[in-house]
Amino acid sequence: MLIFGTGLHAAPSSTDLSVFDFWVLGLGAAAGSLVFGISGFAFGLTASVIWLQVLSPLQVVPLVVICPLVMNLVTLPRIRRDINLTRLWPFALGSTLGVPLGVSLLGAINANELRAAIGVLLVGYSGYALMTPRLPLVLLPAGPGRVADTGVGLLGGLLGGVSGLSVVLPSVWIAMRGGSKAEQRGLLQSFGLYCHLLTLGAFATLIGMGAETFKALALCVPISVTGSLVGMRIFARLSPGGFQRAIIWIILAGGIGLLARAAR
Repeated sequence: MLIFGTGLHAAPSSTDLSVFDFWVLGLGAAAGSLVFGISGFAFGLTASVIWLQVLSPLQVVPLVVICPLVMNLVTLPRIRRDINLTRLWPFALGSTLGVPLGVSLLGAINANELRAAIGVLLVGYSGYALMTPRLPLVLLPAGPGRVADTGVGLLGGLLGGVSGLSVVLPSVWIAMRGGSKAEQRGLLQSFGLYCHLLTLGAFATLIGMGAETFKALALCVPISVTGSLVGMRIFARLSPGGFQRAIIWIILAGGIGLLARAAR
């Protein structure tokens, strides 16, 4: 989860959050939750770019984990009919292996290099997708398809363990595998919830939270829930093509944000 850090350390010492800090926290929560409501993922990718202006990386981690968990619990019942467990389990199996592996690699990974590599990947893919009238459709038999889905889930879990970006690569693959926007949204969001639970479990004994983090959660969680519900109303109005374009623009913005952060 520590794409913005360089390893595992004790929680930072508490510092008082100013009025300006709370405004920035609220803005990050609102932006991230709106994107989450529309797409079913990318809360952390959006919110953390803003939050890191006032919080340290280790203070951002619990916010990026807990806020999406709460939003999932609130919004998943609304899309429960769109969750296909048959399609979900290969991704979940892969991420079960990938998340612990990613966590174990934290100390050996250069955060800036990882940010830059993921940023280049996201910008390159989204640029290609925006210039292409339609994404290529990958049609595979059931057996090979499940194997490929498991591999993508493993890569997603690996990235989730080291960066919190567990759904980014699967979002690209799921779009190429086809399905309605509701089916894709249900798969993305349920996979994201599972990966966040795995990541939270992996970090439960390693991440500390100071008093300022609890204050931030008290502000960000209600804003996040409200923003996600607004985003879901926008999602309901999007055409399938509009949903795909929204996903691509979200990925592009996230990639640019990561590259900008890596260049600092």
